Amino acid sequence: MNIKPLAPIMDKATTTGSYVASISTAIGGFLSLNNIALLLGIASTVALFLVQYRRTQEKRKQDKEFHEARMAAIKAGNLNVINMDDRNE
Repeated sequence: MNIKPLAPIMDKATTTGSYVASISTAIGGFLSLNNIALLLGIASTVALFLVQYRRTQEKRKQDKEFHEARMAAIKAGNLNVINMDDRNE
């Protein structure tokens, strides 16, 4: 009969379990209620910044397209050109 020893697998599992336990304990010690609130505040600030930045870029793109269309209409001799103030937002 060929019986393989289980010691290397157990040593690896024990080592991995030890590292996971120590890392989770360190994270648990760091995450007090104040730190959780701080991390949530930072995450929401970054997320809102990204949303606002994307929205601003889209608005600039729309304004540029509107300006180009308006200039093309003026150059074509169409005097009934829409002003930017007449748009409904």
